[in-house]
Amino acid sequence: MDFYGVLYVPNFLLVTLFFLLSLYLYGRRNFGYFAAYGIKGPKPIAFLGNLKEIKDWEYAYVFLKWQKEYGDNYGIYLGSDPHLVVGDPEIIEKILIKHFSNFINRRLPYPLDEYTNNTVSFARDDHWKYLRTILSPSYSAKKLREIVPMIEDTLKILEMHLKKIEDSKEPADFHALFSGFTMDVIATTGFGIKVDSQENPESPLVKNAKEAFVSNVFASLQVVATIFPTVAIIAKWFKKGVLFGNITYFVEYSLELYYSISLSLSLSLSLSIYLSIYLSIYLKYFCHLKLQTHKDLLQLLLDSQLEGHEKLDKKTEHELKLENITDWRTKRGLTDLEIISQFVILFVAGFDSISATLSSFFHSIAYNPEIQERLYKEIQENLGEESPNYDNVQKLTYLRMCMEETLRMYPVGTLLTRETKEDCIIKGLKIPSGSGILISTRSLHYDERYWSEPEKFNPERFSEENKAKQIPFTYLPFGDGPRICPGKRLAELEFKMAAVQLLRKYRVFVCNKSEEKIELSQSMVMKPEKPIWLKIERR
Repeated sequence: MDFYGVLYVPNFLLVTLFFLLSLYLYGRRNFGYFAAYGIKGPKPIAFLGNLKEIKDWEYAYVFLKWQKEYGDNYGIYLGSDPHLVVGDPEIIEKILIKHFSNFINRRLPYPLDEYTNNTVSFARDDHWKYLRTILSPSYSAKKLREIVPMIEDTLKILEMHLKKIEDSKEPADFHALFSGFTMDVIATTGFGIKVDSQENPESPLVKNAKEAFVSNVFASLQVVATIFPTVAIIAKWFKKGVLFGNITYFVEYSLELYYSISLSLSLSLSLSIYLSIYLSIYLKYFCHLKLQTHKDLLQLLLDSQLEGHEKLDKKTEHELKLENITDWRTKRGLTDLEIISQFVILFVAGFDSISATLSSFFHSIAYNPEIQERLYKEIQENLGEESPNYDNVQKLTYLRMCMEETLRMYPVGTLLTRETKEDCIIKGLKIPSGSGILISTRSLHYDERYWSEPEKFNPERFSEENKAKQIPFTYLPFGDGPRICPGKRLAELEFKMAAVQLLRKYRVFVCNKSEEKIELSQSMVMKPEKPIWLKIERR
């Protein structure tokens, strides 16, 4: 009895050790990937890869650290998934533009939900081309001129809040101030609705937009999904948004918004005026929506919709996706899923990019009053009392310089991602097919080889003379190439109009609650972690 027991224990231990060793080797299965190509990089940990170091150092700083240690190009692992980090501007140019067809898609750490996959940001191949073609007219110069009155209406509400802040003589959180303003602009220019986020800063829209990309209690599950992508697929069946934070809120909100407004628009065309009025009242008081009459992004998407497309069988739908972009566009319009997906990405991505940039800009000029006064003089000389619009803000050269310097120091997107389709060699660097590509915008923007004193706010870097001397592809706040951020021009217009309205009436300055260094959030979307406290006084 004892004899067999003695034999049994070593066998059990042997099996256990074999299992643990196999598990360990599985967790390191891809870690020789870059060594085979002579590419250096930080040492990965089984299963986690380099995720722990990213967590410890934070997105905003870890790539700066690695660049100093391993040079412009090096390899890292997100879980066991290899990613080549590229920091050489010449190679970046080829990836984003010259060899774009080989790097057309964005690399994702794990499978996303159906809505995110159908956004113009994450769609792949010809599907992305199609969506981009449909959405491009939304950001034309003609369209931007049309939406100026909508931004002006939103600015009037912002001015009311500035007056209250002035009267109180108390500091204000500029990030919170511009969060409500940005959400109102998105709602009115994108969907023709008023959501009054400035009047109600604790509205669910603003609250959930702030938390959409913030690390939360489910962050550990996100790590697990990166290590085991199958977890992402399983999680979607149990709880929507378990991996995607509060993006789920915007999916549900967009569904209600889309079906309510599209129904109202169709009824106003086909049924009696009385029923249309009744429905508008219903939307106002029960859905909390106030309909506008201009042609917004929503109407553009509805114009592109093919009625009854959802009834197509799967085979036909698959064939449509395989055809080239011209044939595809003539045979179908946007599906409900595609339209709702664009709602989601506009709400979430558009919110942080503008509110974070505006608050960072005013923080910077509050600490540099001489720059602020130069901006004020430029506005007075070029605009006088004229309201800002698409054309006259183009005259404000120094404001453009300050905006671009703000985006250099505080790029909202920390990483550009791509995926390699076929093996290629660029400037002697071997890039195997299937490789994930990461471009750290912050590393480029703080590289002393391209920017002297990168920690200093210096708009002169972006004078016409100095811009001509810049090395191309060292400044990428919106990305570049065909997959550049489609909302770039709208974001710049919104920024300039808001800056002009505030600066022409108020002087912004620091207070005892202000902090000179902006602490950035621990997330892939870079934004202030703490309130941006500033005071204002009327000029």
